[in-house]
Amino acid sequence: MSVTSGQEWMRGQFPRLDWLPDETLFSLCSRQHLVMGNLDPATTSTAVLGLSEKFIKHDIPCGIAALEQNGFHYWGNAESILLHHTIFSVFVPFQNKIKIEDAIKTIKGDRIDSLKYRLGLVSSGFGAEHPLKACPYCMREDVYAHGIAYWHLTHQYPGVLICPRHQAWLMVSTKSRRWSGRFEWSLPTKECLIPQASSQKLWSRSAFMALANNVIDLATIGRVRSFESCSVAATYRTEVIQRGGLASLLDRIEPLRRFHLFESLPAVKQSAESFVNQLIRPPRRSIHPLKHMVLIDWLFDDLNSFLKAYDAEVARLTQQVASAPSRKPDDRISLSNDATPTQNTPRPKRLKGPFKEDLLLKLGKGVSKQGLCEEFQITVSTINKLLRTHPATNAQAIEARHAREISEHRAQWEYLHGLHPELGVKALRNLIPSLYAWLYRNDRAWLMGEKQNFVKPARAQKHHIDWEARDSRLLSMLRTACEAIAGLQRGPVTKTELYARVPMLSSCLENRDRYPISRAYLFTELGQSGSVDYSQKTRRG
Repeated sequence: MSVTSGQEWMRGQFPRLDWLPDETLFSLCSRQHLVMGNLDPATTSTAVLGLSEKFIKHDIPCGIAALEQNGFHYWGNAESILLHHTIFSVFVPFQNKIKIEDAIKTIKGDRIDSLKYRLGLVSSGFGAEHPLKACPYCMREDVYAHGIAYWHLTHQYPGVLICPRHQAWLMVSTKSRRWSGRFEWSLPTKECLIPQASSQKLWSRSAFMALANNVIDLATIGRVRSFESCSVAATYRTEVIQRGGLASLLDRIEPLRRFHLFESLPAVKQSAESFVNQLIRPPRRSIHPLKHMVLIDWLFDDLNSFLKAYDAEVARLTQQVASAPSRKPDDRISLSNDATPTQNTPRPKRLKGPFKEDLLLKLGKGVSKQGLCEEFQITVSTINKLLRTHPATNAQAIEARHAREISEHRAQWEYLHGLHPELGVKALRNLIPSLYAWLYRNDRAWLMGEKQNFVKPARAQKHHIDWEARDSRLLSMLRTACEAIAGLQRGPVTKTELYARVPMLSSCLENRDRYPISRAYLFTELGQSGSVDYSQKTRRG
């Protein structure tokens, strides 16, 4: 079926599907694909989103603005679908508003580009992959109530590993992964879900349940508001000072680190200090919301307690700004030495006696010519003529006026920095370029000295990585997985089964220069079609 004929068929009569409770956009499109009876995922993707199958995204989609144009306007507008039926809302609260607006614009378009990098997902340590997850008890209830199992939004948020309704461990899908069913529409089935590991039953259920509830609450907040980064950092700082040592943070994190997603969290005191310092200073780059959730869980136990502390900090900062000088950053400072004469002004006249002495005294103090013209009802020409006959006073006037202008420009720069303490010099300069240019020309030494007062972004300390130990651990996991798979079936071990047993394998193989022993083992077990081809596919993708 061609693209054109597929779109024409879509406009005909077909079962009209609507949202099921807590359903994701990917799930609804997968159900639409099922009832349309299309064999090719591209046919449904083109008809619904106007894109080929290579743009099928189950976590953060793209092309959603085309839904209304392709006859799916009854699903809702693009913003509503994005915030209520994708995981995007969980990344909103701790993001800069400009970045959020740019992200929404990108998602409405036909390419996702580097969005996950801009949101801070790639460099977060948690990875940018969000595998589909499902609760077996929810699946059973969905089949009974709706006739079909589907993907629940609350299960898909990063960090949610346990079902908040049934308090059961979520099962991860083998579909929509880089190594299996990457560009397909799929719904949860027992066949595509990875069985729960026996060791997982020993994990601290309460720790993962608390994290799941906080993440879900954060996503709800992201649909209506976002936080101001400086206020967030100030709220953290206040509580960290009261908390004291970091030993309790490591104790709080330890249960989470058993799951491979949280292995990047600090395990020693030095790493914990770097982790906390990164969050208690106003950030200049995007930080993954899971880092905020881990710190909030340690400092406040739950998100509601953090919100109360945050609102109190915002009120304090607002009151502090209200008591600051009334000058606004966009006020224009007149740099002209001469006042512009108005129409019907008095003609130049001779000055005598106390009148002249008073005028010279105020000129020597640097009072503006415009103000003196209004006060004494004289013209600028009269003042200029007087200054030419009194060169000493003229020099004092120029020096005093320059000092006043420097003071005013310094005050304006400091006020602007106080309003945006999270910005660097370059970003602050772009707000009022003329202000920075004047200070650079006339007060460069002071301006360069002020750079020391800018908060520099916290840098996480890089610790030595024992790649040999990682390779040995991965090799042990691969051998255990192969033995388990071989014990359940006859025949060779397939790549999909092995990746399903070792979820971290796909990310480990991305770096061709690491894990040589594990790669050699994979080559022996799977042959050349296993690890080598996958690395090349990942580089191209």
